[in-house]
Amino acid sequence: MPVEKKRPRGLKGSAAAKANKKTKTEEHPTSTTELPENAQTVVIDKIVEEGDEVGEAAALFESALEKLETDPTAALSLLRGTIHESDRILRNHDSKEPLPALFYYTYGSALYELGRLTEDEEFEPYLDAAEERLNESLALKDTELHNKIHLALAKIWLAKAASAVSEGDQNIPELSLKALKTLDEALASSEISSKTVVELADIVQNHGDLYESLESRNKFRTWAENALEKVLKDEPANAEALSGLGYCKLSFANYLLDNIEEADEQEEKTELTEDEEKAYKAILESKKYFEKAKEELVKVDKVSHQILSDLAETYLNEANLVLKEEEQSAIYKKAVENIKEANSLIEEKKLEFILPEALTSFLEEFEAEE
Repeated sequence: MPVEKKRPRGLKGSAAAKANKKTKTEEHPTSTTELPENAQTVVIDKIVEEGDEVGEAAALFESALEKLETDPTAALSLLRGTIHESDRILRNHDSKEPLPALFYYTYGSALYELGRLTEDEEFEPYLDAAEERLNESLALKDTELHNKIHLALAKIWLAKAASAVSEGDQNIPELSLKALKTLDEALASSEISSKTVVELADIVQNHGDLYESLESRNKFRTWAENALEKVLKDEPANAEALSGLGYCKLSFANYLLDNIEEADEQEEKTELTEDEEKAYKAILESKKYFEKAKEELVKVDKVSHQILSDLAETYLNEANLVLKEEEQSAIYKKAVENIKEANSLIEEKKLEFILPEALTSFLEEFEAEE
C-alpha cells in the first residue's frame, strides 16, 4: 500500500546538489604531476605526430574528456597527466615566440576540468589559472579555436559567478550575464556539437538553480530549455537532451513546491492550488522527457542510475499532487520500481552514487507499510 499522502514538496537538496555537483573519484593522486600509466598509449592511440608535444598534451586532454562520464578516476589521472605535460612543455620552451594557441587552450581547459573533479581542494585557484591560460590562447587569434576558447571561458565565468551567488548575493552577477552573451554569440557563429550544447545547457540550468528568485532562475532555465529544444529538433532521440529538458521542467516544479506555504488541512483536499497546478503541469512535462530518455537508453542498453533517480523523483512528486488515491498508489509504485532499479544498478556496477535521501526514506516507508 502507498505511504500516507503528504503535502507535495519538491525533493529539497537535489537541485542544489546538482548545481554544485562534482564527480566523486575513488582515489586522488597526491601530485598534479603524476602521469597515468597508460598516458603514452593514449597518445599513440590518438595518432599524434612524433615529436609533437603540444599534440600529445591535447590528446591526453581529449582522452580525459572521453572518460569523464564513464570513469572519473581515470579522467582525473589523465587530466593530471595533461597538466604535467603542459607544465613541462612550458618550462622547456625557450623561444621568444609563444607556444601555439592549442597549447594554452588545452592547458586552461584541463585546469578547469581538474578543478571540478578535485573535491578536496578549492575550485577558485583552478578557475583563475584556467582563465589566464585561455586568455593567452585567445590573444593568439587562432580562428579555428576562437569559439572553443570562448565556450571554455563562459564555463569559467559561470563557475566564478556561482561562488558569489552561493554566498548570499541573489543579484545576477555581471559574469553570469557575460557568460550567457558569450555562449549566444559562440553558438550563433559556428556549428557546435549536440554533446557540447547539452553540456552547456546543464551547466547553465544548474547555475540558475542557485538563485532564490524565480525571475533569476527562469533566465537560465529558459536559456537551457531553448538550447536543448534546438538539439531535439534535429535529434529527437537524443537521450541526454531529453533528460536535460526533463530536469529543467523538474527543477521548475520543485521550486514551486518548495515555496508553497504549509496549510493546516483538516479536511481531505479536493483541488490543487494555483501553484500546485503549475507544478503538476511541469511535472507531467518532465515525466514525458524522462520516460522518453529512458526508453532511448534502454534501446542501447545504457540506462543510468541518474535517469532512474530523476524518474523516481518525478513520479513521487506527481503522486503527491494526485488527488485520487487509486491513481496515486499506481504512481507511487512506479517510483518504487525506479528506485529499486537504480539501487540494483548502483550495486551491480559498484558506483559511488548515492540516491537522494528523500527517495531512500520514501522507499523504506513504502515497504514498511506494504
